[in-house]
Amino acid sequence: MKPLVCFAEAVALDASTKERFGLSDDQLMESAAAGMVSAIMADNECVMAMENATVPAVAVCGRGNNAGDALAVLRRLAFAGLNGLVAIVPESPGPVAARRLAEARLAGVVVLDPDDQLVEGVLASAALVLDGISGIGYRGPRRPAAAALMALMERARGRVMAIDVPSGTGPWASLEGAPEGAQGQSLGVDVESPVSASATLCVEPLKAELYYPGYRPYAGTIVSITGVMPRSAGVGSNCSLLEESDFGSLLPRLDPDAHKGSRGALCVFAGSAGASGAAVLCARAASAGGAGSVTLLTEEGLVAVLQGLLTAHMVRPAHDPGSRRFNAAVAGPGWGLGVANERALEDLYAADIPLLLDADALRLLVRSSLATRNAPLVLTPHPGEFAPLLAVAEGAMADEPEAIFRAKRRLAFDTAAAVADVARRYGAVVVLKGSTTWIADPEGRLAVWDGRDPGLATAGSGDVLAGVAGAYLARGASAWDAAVAAVIAHALAGRVARGAGFYEAGALIEPLASVSYGRSTGGNQG
Repeated sequence: MKPLVCFAEAVALDASTKERFGLSDDQLMESAAAGMVSAIMADNECVMAMENATVPAVAVCGRGNNAGDALAVLRRLAFAGLNGLVAIVPESPGPVAARRLAEARLAGVVVLDPDDQLVEGVLASAALVLDGISGIGYRGPRRPAAAALMALMERARGRVMAIDVPSGTGPWASLEGAPEGAQGQSLGVDVESPVSASATLCVEPLKAELYYPGYRPYAGTIVSITGVMPRSAGVGSNCSLLEESDFGSLLPRLDPDAHKGSRGALCVFAGSAGASGAAVLCARAASAGGAGSVTLLTEEGLVAVLQGLLTAHMVRPAHDPGSRRFNAAVAGPGWGLGVANERALEDLYAADIPLLLDADALRLLVRSSLATRNAPLVLTPHPGEFAPLLAVAEGAMADEPEAIFRAKRRLAFDTAAAVADVARRYGAVVVLKGSTTWIADPEGRLAVWDGRDPGLATAGSGDVLAGVAGAYLARGASAWDAAVAAVIAHALAGRVARGAGFYEAGALIEPLASVSYGRSTGGNQG
């Protein structure tokens, strides 16, 4: 795991580092610029483009320290032998940026005013354009000067790299104060777009806001710049970026003498007319996750059909679950919203076993008066299912249009606090699914998986995630560990499945089984 810090925490870390070690803004800036230039020069495609361009690189600068970083990068590129470098800088930069500007001029960097008639042509012909307009210290609505500079970035035709964060990335202290403007991706909210970068050269500890769904598409590849802050900076943060290597420590190890009873019994409440596939995917994923036995409880009219599809699972009518004692339960995939399911959800809430709610169970949850439960609870909403949960957490009705609109804004641009709010309201571990997935627990712990794998954006993918997470719960993992492990395993399975191109969700089952088994036994499968 890598620590993530919000902008305010990063600003405080910057100040404390300077005070503790007697460092100046200039010294930290030089360290950052050195790391950023190393990252740029490690990009062979970018280097080749710069070497063959009349204008190798341009920096579009604001007036603050972010501009100073960009100008220091330009000066170091000049020292590396690149000629024709250009800085676009407004009048009256701040004192630190002004010092970097003077150094860049001495190194041969050409400096242009943003209104210069040459600017548009220079930006269009540059191989690399550095976004140094605004950084983590920027607050409040976008000012006209910054907006004009960001509009210039749209003229760039070469590779765009953001310095630390793309300009225009939050945080918005108040969502009512967030600017209105261009459509924000497909999230159903209106915001002005940040600068769109192919890569973001981010000083560690990495910034949490880069991974918010509303901002993540603009950051491109997030490149860690190390050596600027002490290695201990950010340690102790409540938010972490998950890595593949984190998976191995999350699942209970399987005893070589294990039997199906010791591997846990899971019951799955899923399936309805027209949605039986979700039940099949969830049950099969639970077996792939290592549950010793999986019992699917469904509508009586579907039992015979599903028994034919699930030969290794028990399939029973929901009103007659049998006498088996279960170690965990999953409810929701393709389940339906009937009155019988409302009653079943109330019974599950009262049961003293770990419970995972997905899909229709989440829709039933926001319609109910259920709050926290004594036993572990995991919720796995996608954004459309999350918004009503957040509306309820804020004290509104789940179907109130204004509350849903606000919730959509918050999940996109105030993600960490929004997921934490839902986790506290329901006393649950919450998995906000997406190309970048956020996980929160009721105590405020946060984790992020930056998957960005479009292959997983297929019907049934969420049903598979619910099943494997339920299996991990049945095997004895905590709610947090089960949720985190399931997110990672799901992503790793997706990497394997996409080797053949696009796939149906069922193609995740086999690699998911391999990943889960290898990490549960100390092997190297997957």
